[in-house]
Amino acid sequence: MAIGGAIGAMANDSAVAAKPLAQLCAEFQNFDQNQDGSPEIRQLSRIDGVGGSGPLVVMLVEDRILEPLSGSRPLAPFLHRWAEDVATEGFSAEIVSVALGRSKVHQDGRYVLALRELLRAVRRERELSGVVLVGHFPDSQLVRKCNWFREGDVTLHHKEPEQKEYKGVLYLWHSPEVIAGRADIVLSDLDGRWEEVYVQPKTAITRLAAVFEGKPTELGGKVIDVETSPLHFEDYFGISDGSYEIVSAGQEEANGPTAAGQGGGGADSPRSLATIVLKPEAANYECGIADSRQPNISAQPDIMVSRLDAHGVAYRPDTELTGEGGARLLDREGKPQAIELASGSGKRRKRGSQDLWKADPKFERQLLAEYFERNHAYRRGEAELAWRPSSIACELRSGYRVMLAASGKWEENDLSRADVRGKPTLAQFVDWMQYPAVLRTVRAHSYPQGSQFQKADVGPLEAKLGGPAWAWVKKGNRLEPSLAKACGSGMLNWYLLHTLYENGQVAPEPCFYQHGGCDSITPPGAERAYNDPAYGRYQGAESLMLFGNGLALIGRSKVFYDDPAGFAETLRAGKTFGESWARYFQIEAERPLSDFGGGDIGRKRAYFWSVLGDWTLRFKSKVVEDAKTSGVSVDLDEK
Repeated sequence: MAIGGAIGAMANDSAVAAKPLAQLCAEFQNFDQNQDGSPEIRQLSRIDGVGGSGPLVVMLVEDRILEPLSGSRPLAPFLHRWAEDVATEGFSAEIVSVALGRSKVHQDGRYVLALRELLRAVRRERELSGVVLVGHFPDSQLVRKCNWFREGDVTLHHKEPEQKEYKGVLYLWHSPEVIAGRADIVLSDLDGRWEEVYVQPKTAITRLAAVFEGKPTELGGKVIDVETSPLHFEDYFGISDGSYEIVSAGQEEANGPTAAGQGGGGADSPRSLATIVLKPEAANYECGIADSRQPNISAQPDIMVSRLDAHGVAYRPDTELTGEGGARLLDREGKPQAIELASGSGKRRKRGSQDLWKADPKFERQLLAEYFERNHAYRRGEAELAWRPSSIACELRSGYRVMLAASGKWEENDLSRADVRGKPTLAQFVDWMQYPAVLRTVRAHSYPQGSQFQKADVGPLEAKLGGPAWAWVKKGNRLEPSLAKACGSGMLNWYLLHTLYENGQVAPEPCFYQHGGCDSITPPGAERAYNDPAYGRYQGAESLMLFGNGLALIGRSKVFYDDPAGFAETLRAGKTFGESWARYFQIEAERPLSDFGGGDIGRKRAYFWSVLGDWTLRFKSKVVEDAKTSGVSVDLDEK
């Protein structure tokens, strides 16, 4: 479905007045999405709003962060000011407090479906543009399987008596995998069939590798060897992009239930196998009717979604840890210091810096308050801005030229500082962060907790920190401030970004980020329930945005090599950050299937991308004027 003019297609067109949001909230108290007796949404409360004639933006706020906390500024005034700012830009805004139910079952996806039902109900009453989730909310995990033909060497029946290696063959690889630990397409696609492909219990899905006799056709062929094995997944949305049947003498084995695409069972002995029949039509079960008419069938956002969560990055040194003479990790000025541990106390802290930290709800609220202050200053034109793009890339292609497309009239730039490439070290990353730019892109091999840069001695890095490192290394019975343990391998992570934040070593100008690293927005511990203490801890992209003066960040939750096509051009056209994210889905849907290398494995890669921060933001004044004077046009209403 097209974004823009069709965004309110589900809104009530009758003359009957729309239900007030407070009434909808009341109807969703103790909402039990799957009728199992355990409500996913325990309580909803409309707490604020600023009306207007424009389309609605709903902010869903975790009730926990709204609770009064001694010594911490309340967030409510910041949220109200945000609603006022959004209303001045053509939207209307509503703020809703959300308390989710507790469950002993790992069911993050079920919570997402419940919130999706709420948004669908709102959209039936109002023209809904999107939602901003503030606080710690569950994520959607996608598990995908497809028929993928690969060419090369493959070993079947590894470490089994029948183990055999095949050289230079064309073989079928049908292996389920987590393609996204965070995928907000589920929440944004309101007319899709996601509830039909959700699987909560731990479930076995069959992995298959098969070597054919000769060259197979699109519908399969005879095999000379095949291997199957079960993989187990829990709490996921199943994406099926093709299935198969193993047909043997007098019997056949189907690849599991088609709707959820979850597969099962083993296979007969290879000697009795005759044919594998491919079923490309067993696909796209998550897609609604409208989205199934595209050249490349894939789910499309009907509303914009973004998340602002400081829960996984708000950690402070453990105040209960004391050294000789009662010394603590922070001195009287609140700066890291070296301490001598009391005799024997170091035995339980062998990992050095890793377990010296505790979650700090005051720090969490502080980071959110600072974000909303930054957001307000940017919207009102009160923040100083550096109208230029910048890119840093380690062992990957530079993204500088891609970001150039966001404007035709960038300010003068120092390319030696704005386009850093090759094998930069973390010391060079610090230099890059100190050089202001309104649009930044990071390109490096990445993981949920950080990005890999060139390994180097930490001496030059620590000389640029502007103060002590906010991390410690253990030397004997002594803890000393240093990044040697946390960043000595060249890993850009929470420890370095937190240190730069605490020491004031990041350019103060606010900015937008595009993170091109694999798994950059995946929550660490994504296989756990969202309320597990290890879930999302030290998340890399959230650390970059919140410690790096970010306004919004688009990133990938998958090991893949793609850029969100149309992103920079849509920003240039004056559209919101969320619409710039959604543009990639439209471009991908319009591409013919022949464009996707590797067959189905290249499809639906837009699913991997999601937005952190505030999707309603857009490039201000200078860049918007570029669109008016340069003739750039990005039509989001036409397919």
